[in-house]
Amino acid sequence: MSDKATEGLAKAREERSLRKRRAVEEAIATLKERNEAITFKDIATLAGVSRQYLYNNFKESISAERDNARSSASEIDGVTVPSRTSEEYRHIESVLRNKVDRLKQELSSVRKENARLQQELEKERGRSEHFRKNWINASTRQQ
Repeated sequence: MSDKATEGLAKAREERSLRKRRAVEEAIATLKERNEAITFKDIATLAGVSRQYLYNNFKESISAERDNARSSASEIDGVTVPSRTSEEYRHIESVLRNKVDRLKQELSSVRKENARLQQELEKERGRSEHFRKNWINASTRQQ
């Protein structure tokens, strides 16, 4: 092969390599934006490259991203939940279900207290009406 043909092949290979590299970087950024777990499989799917390509060329940087994501956490209703892990959604769902259960119990007790107070209010209205009628009767007799 001539030097010109070899140069053309080398240039095409570099361009393809650059496109793959950019696709991988965009895939990582997309996963971060979506607050999703960073996995080799997800990155390979989004970038349109093989996992082997990722392991050969990006193993350290993707592993570092995964470690950073795993070490981050969010606090929800006083409970610390790991962020960007495959378990994140289960943790969040569990925390929110517990919170909903607590709120249902609280609502139930508030409704019972409200019903009790309504009954007391009706009793007091009845007493008040009784005293009002007695006062009217007493004031009309004096005249």
